[in-house]
Amino acid sequence: MPTFQRGHTTIAYTDTGAPAGREDAPVVFFAHGLLFSGWMFQHQIAALSDRYRCVAIDFRGQGDSPRALGGYDMDTLTSDVTELLRHLQISVVNFVGLSMGGFVGMRLAARNPEIVHSLTLMDTAATAEEPANRSRYKMLAKVYRAAGIKPLRSRVAPIMLARQNLSAPWVDEWLARLERNDRAGLVKAIESVADRDPCEAEAGRIIAPTLVVVGDEDAATPPAKSRRLLELISNTTFHEIPGAGHSSSMEQPTRVTSVLEAFLSEHNG
Repeated sequence: MPTFQRGHTTIAYTDTGAPAGREDAPVVFFAHGLLFSGWMFQHQIAALSDRYRCVAIDFRGQGDSPRALGGYDMDTLTSDVTELLRHLQISVVNFVGLSMGGFVGMRLAARNPEIVHSLTLMDTAATAEEPANRSRYKMLAKVYRAAGIKPLRSRVAPIMLARQNLSAPWVDEWLARLERNDRAGLVKAIESVADRDPCEAEAGRIIAPTLVVVGDEDAATPPAKSRRLLELISNTTFHEIPGAGHSSSMEQPTRVTSVLEAFLSEHNG
């Protein structure tokens, strides 16, 4: 997997490149949720890469990006995205962010409207984390750092997945990928998401056409929180995905891809 350097920090990413004969193809940039990597968009990338250049980042301490010395907060992650785009000489993107990726996407779209042509926000919210969840996630992070993910499967999976997907074939691979992460780096990422600042004021400044997608069984970001984005962002379309929890791109890939393809086609005609 290719990487780029931002100071002392190494950040991994994938890039399908432009489709053959389409050097000017629009770019779709994917930003994953906590405990995942760009891998969580594998189905969407496979479906779109014949028409779009698809780029996916692995945030600090997750996926193939090693632990960083610091800078796991949402503002720094947003700067990581802008630096990666500069590195790849990409000036405009259709941004797709799930959960943590959505926190980054809202900041990027509000602060750099010239970069974000369209915005897709999946299983995410503009609010800070609920205090009870913040304490719970930090406790689980401490256990993970000491013992790894296996003892926590029965507690973490229901936060991330709808009940019907708890034993899906890909879940074992997801957990195996988590087990390979540097634990200290992933703990920092968890703590930064738990302690994130709200971005409701910034969301209200977003001008890019926005698609909001949420699993109807999302326990981490209930649909009501995603619906709140409709009040904050002026040009917004909403889709609730049946049979999905907080990881909708993996849980219901066909439904999610269909909704995303239609939205991208509408705004990249």
